[in-house]
Amino acid sequence: MGTTKIRVISVSHQRKRKNRYSIRLSNGEVFGISGDVLLSNPVRVGDLLDHHSMEKLIELECLNEVRESALSLISYRMRSKKEIVLRLHRKGFTTIQIESTIAELEKKGLIDDEKFGLFFARDNVKRSLLGPVALKHRLKSHFSSFEIIEKICNNIYQEFPIESLIRDIINKHSLNDLKNHSKNKKRLISKLKRKGYCWNDIEPVLKYYNI
Repeated sequence: MGTTKIRVISVSHQRKRKNRYSIRLSNGEVFGISGDVLLSNPVRVGDLLDHHSMEKLIELECLNEVRESALSLISYRMRSKKEIVLRLHRKGFTTIQIESTIAELEKKGLIDDEKFGLFFARDNVKRSLLGPVALKHRLKSHFSSFEIIEKICNNIYQEFPIESLIRDIINKHSLNDLKNHSKNKKRLISKLKRKGYCWNDIEPVLKYYNI
């Protein structure tokens, strides 16, 4: 038994949607397709499409939607691969479609976890003077790999030495108040710990300032 083929009776541009086309078939079916997919897989009036050809077009269109969604996400700001995958899953795309899209965008350098991680860490350390404990906690929301988190932190705290960051925080306070009032010293230590610094890093700097 031969494969049934359906004739394309029109290919028309959609007025209200940019770069979208409607393909109307002789059996009454109509489906939409993006200009990018149509360009790489031309469909013309009079063409005969079988079930396999239509499935291929629909799958390519789905992949294009995933790609456009991913590109839209990274157009606003840099994002980690983990964040993009989660957002695409919420939109209802399949794991296979997402993995294929992520691999393509990584190959093109549009998704780069190490680059994003350094940007994210640098921004948090410069803006909030975060210590390693707090920074690692924030990085965990973007990375599942302990090795990547450690690598990012090692690089960042070479660029921004921990001792210098602690000094910057201390210098925002009156040294006399810290030296002469134990409550102020305790508040400072609590603040440094909340920002993610360990006592082993805090103590030497306090001794340096004779606090």
